[in-house]
Amino acid sequence: MIDINSLPLLSKLILAVGFMVGIISLIIFLRYPIMLILMKYNPKYREYIRSSIARKNKNKFVRAYGKRVVK
Repeated sequence: MIDINSLPLLSKLILAVGFMVGIISLIIFLRYPIMLILMKYNPKYREYIRSSIARKNKNKFVRAYGKRVVK
């Protein structure tokens, strides 16, 4: 086992940055499973995701055809 207190400052910083990169990549990797779990247990979150997908698709249509979608 490594004694973190005996490491020089630069090594501590490199170790901390490595852990942060690992945690961020884990969050990015698990983004969709987390969304699915939240959608299953929270109806408000499910509606938010639906509306944001619909808004995104509407904007994609407007950019592609230059027309506004009228509801």
